Amino acid sequence: MQQNTNSPRTASGSSSRVGSGADTFMVRDYGAPSRSAAAVNQGTLRAQFADADRYGIPQISALDVPGPTPPQAVLVTGDTLGAADAEGVRHAGGRSYVDLTTGETVQVVYDPASGGYHPRLPYQLAASSAVVQRMAGACTWTSSTPATHSRAMSMPSPTPASVRLDPQWDLHSYDASGAGATQGAVIPGKKNYLIGGQTYYGDTQFSLDYYRVGMSKLHRFNDRGKWVVSGAIAEDGMVQIHGDPAATYLYIGNVLARIQVDSARNKYQLVAAAQSGLPGIFLDTGGSRASWVPEMRLDSIGDIISAARKRLGYSAVTSDMSQGLMSTMDKQTYCYMRQYARQMIAFDNAHIRNAPVQYRDRLIDAHIWRHGYPYDRLLLGMRARAERTALPLGIVQFDPFQGMATVAPRREGGINVGAVLQNDQLYYPQRQRTPDEQQLLDQWKALNTTDENILRGQANEKMYQALLENDGYRIIPGGTYGGGQNGFDLVFKGPADDVYVLEVKHAKSGSTSMAKVNPDYQMEDGWVARVLSRLDANDPGAGQVVEEALRSQRLFKVIGATLPDGKLVLFKIDMGAVRA
Repeated sequence: MQQNTNSPRTASGSSSRVGSGADTFMVRDYGAPSRSAAAVNQGTLRAQFADADRYGIPQISALDVPGPTPPQAVLVTGDTLGAADAEGVRHAGGRSYVDLTTGETVQVVYDPASGGYHPRLPYQLAASSAVVQRMAGACTWTSSTPATHSRAMSMPSPTPASVRLDPQWDLHSYDASGAGATQGAVIPGKKNYLIGGQTYYGDTQFSLDYYRVGMSKLHRFNDRGKWVVSGAIAEDGMVQIHGDPAATYLYIGNVLARIQVDSARNKYQLVAAAQSGLPGIFLDTGGSRASWVPEMRLDSIGDIISAARKRLGYSAVTSDMSQGLMSTMDKQTYCYMRQYARQMIAFDNAHIRNAPVQYRDRLIDAHIWRHGYPYDRLLLGMRARAERTALPLGIVQFDPFQGMATVAPRREGGINVGAVLQNDQLYYPQRQRTPDEQQLLDQWKALNTTDENILRGQANEKMYQALLENDGYRIIPGGTYGGGQNGFDLVFKGPADDVYVLEVKHAKSGSTSMAKVNPDYQMEDGWVARVLSRLDANDPGAGQVVEEALRSQRLFKVIGATLPDGKLVLFKIDMGAVRA
């Protein structure tokens, strides 16, 4: 796929972009961590794990001979560590772990004789003589590891977890209802919107989750008592008042706040009430087009930005991302950081990680407003990826699908792919094609469009399979019936074992839709269950994987929409609105 130069959630009608980089190769970020180039001594034995290669388990030496360089951390994927207990200790698989002030999480062994915990490093067969001590009033620990072990323990210091870089956002200070204003008369079937002291009325049945243009209008009584249309709510949640192009508002939580465009950065920001003296809050897309979150603290996370740029091959870029319009490379870097941060929030918080798929994005948004971004953990992940080293214990492998927003198809299954492409938080990061992907594209283009239902459709699926496999996703075979002609187009797993079902489409005129296969639309849970009930008896595995994910409400649904020029657009969907 060719790169697309879309900005993080900017105002519509974006001015010309700065910089270049549309043809720069973007390094993807999947798979097991890179192995050390150092030769392994013959006395070294592989750790006894069936999936050692998959999880990147380091090697250990069973003999008293020189072995490989001690690793800095063990890569752990999946739900391996629970929350810390009252003593600040995590427990998993019969082992105990603590979070050090250096940002590492290390295994510890409790010594009943001393009443203390001793660290056991990944390459050690027994705990060391050092002792870790809990920091007063915190869940982190400090280590007195001897100097002989310090090289293996040392890692770049992360942004301190105890220091919150994001401000404590008091959204009530951004309330635009008007000081001392009171709600107007109650009208049956109407919802009141108090803006600047004026009451506007909307349809009580209107919902951004199930957006309908006909219900989005706002009315008010004018000075002569006449009922007039005075505004509307857009699909991205913005409330526009007629006659005043500068008067645009947005619901953040339960607060209706005024927003405006910052002309220097071409981004929306919340405007605080005049008497509060608070600065504006720059905004990004949240978990959907109608949800918004604060921008990351770009002026204070230079170490994270540098690591992300290095990982993407943009080390020579030194621009200040917090000022002016972003270049193409800065937009890609910011999107990378933002998606990884959102994925970490879901991975690190059990109530979000275990929530049904349809609620996760909103929970992530709420977490950001309440707690800010996890800059300390993001730095650990970014630095490990930039240096091609194993991820620190408990840091999840990057999967952009987990940090992307979710697209809600319109009523009756329609999707505007062009609108999705206008916002880089809504679609999978695009990059240049590899040679094998280019060959598949050429084969797809050579097919006559009249063959679309069979040959062209099969060629289309092959392009997505190659893309996903090249980016480190694992294709699960099966999931079809009728000799492979019906069922799921692709089933695949992400680096943290998240399960995805992909439906591949040709997007004519920049749009596509989910077909209705009575009684359900494609990708609705009922349709998924129907496919599962018809799978071939010898299904090689996809059926069971999808069934388990559907039952636990952990199935992610993805659309692959191929534009007429062959551009592949991947995005997550929530089918909840198709029947509203």
